[in-house]
Amino acid sequence: MNKNATIMDLTIEVIKKSLRFFGISLLILSGTIGLSDPVTAHASETRTELKIPPALDPGLRHFLDLVDPAKNTKFDPQLAGPVLDFVAGSKDAGALYFANIISGLTPAYYDFDVNRDLKTIVQYAFNPDIPGVATMPSSARLFHWSDARLNKQPAPKIERYLDRLDDPVVIHGFQTFQITPDLNSGAYYAYNLYQTLLLFKYRQRNVLMTVSKQIDASTVGKKGYILGDDNDWDYVYSGKTGLTIPALGWVRSYMYDSSAINIYYEIDPGAPVVRCAMFKWLKAGWFDINMVQKKHIYRGLKRFANSFKEILEYRQLPAVDIMADDFSRLRGLSADALKSKMATYSKVLAKRYGSGQPRNKKWPPDLFKNNNRWRRMGREEMESALVIEYMKYALGKTRSDDVRELLELRR
Repeated sequence: MNKNATIMDLTIEVIKKSLRFFGISLLILSGTIGLSDPVTAHASETRTELKIPPALDPGLRHFLDLVDPAKNTKFDPQLAGPVLDFVAGSKDAGALYFANIISGLTPAYYDFDVNRDLKTIVQYAFNPDIPGVATMPSSARLFHWSDARLNKQPAPKIERYLDRLDDPVVIHGFQTFQITPDLNSGAYYAYNLYQTLLLFKYRQRNVLMTVSKQIDASTVGKKGYILGDDNDWDYVYSGKTGLTIPALGWVRSYMYDSSAINIYYEIDPGAPVVRCAMFKWLKAGWFDINMVQKKHIYRGLKRFANSFKEILEYRQLPAVDIMADDFSRLRGLSADALKSKMATYSKVLAKRYGSGQPRNKKWPPDLFKNNNRWRRMGREEMESALVIEYMKYALGKTRSDDVRELLELRR
């Protein structure tokens, strides 16, 4: 037997045993997401796994073919019916549904309702004047549309189609995504996606669908730290390769592949309510081993849903035009102004979580001493931090006195 092969087999076996011991879940969202919730919060939660009816398979495969540039598939609205009927239908609240149609990738499904109409959701969450991270702060650090060379470009303006959907609208493009730290492993990743956006009517109701397919393996996982409760949306990105799990800081992990179908469907013509449904397939881990389980993806999709719903249903949310104006001012800041704000930002975080505050044992001792960490970030990373601080203030999660200087509040 080859000696190197024997060493590799033993290494993989040690990793598997370590994973069972620590209960790691390497989870990541894609196109719109999928990270894991804390193990402790769900230690007693068990769900019956139910395979989604096979009648949905042709439609799901068709949607995934649409986003694959090698397939050159034309959209057939007739195939959407069984999928949308399942999305709108009742389900077992204690079940974990999945569609096992992509070999080698772990599947899961999750849906939830947002008590807003589709137009309002589009105005906030699919608006080129409002950064994408604004409505998914617990899942995305960076998120933007790209051209074929993966250079940043504005998101498509899709609101204009909602009042005249006589024919389906299909938009193809690319996206770049970087996630927030995984709640168990602490790793965060960046990756690129093929993205297809569909707008059409079903049973005289508007449907928005996004379909994504990961282009290549992600960047190597790097250590990130969640400050306080995940719902506080405070994160530190170290830039250092590895996990924050004890004894596994050396691990070089990746998101190898992912696909997702997200559906926003006006299920009740008499009420402003949209059913949001997410089908997800994922392979992530290291040594090309898929460490992801269905329950991990389910919890991750739920993580996205919680913040998305909280934001969109918040009745004191600033008007779309006000938010767009505020974010335009933020994008107009000079490089020096952004660096200055990052110095202020580091002080804000140190005040919240530094000396005298409860400390997570996973945090390195110099977490709040290295103030240059924030000043060394790229422009988009700095802007993202300010966008999330803005959203926290807009939702009443912070006081104006704490962030007035950081956000240059005028109201």
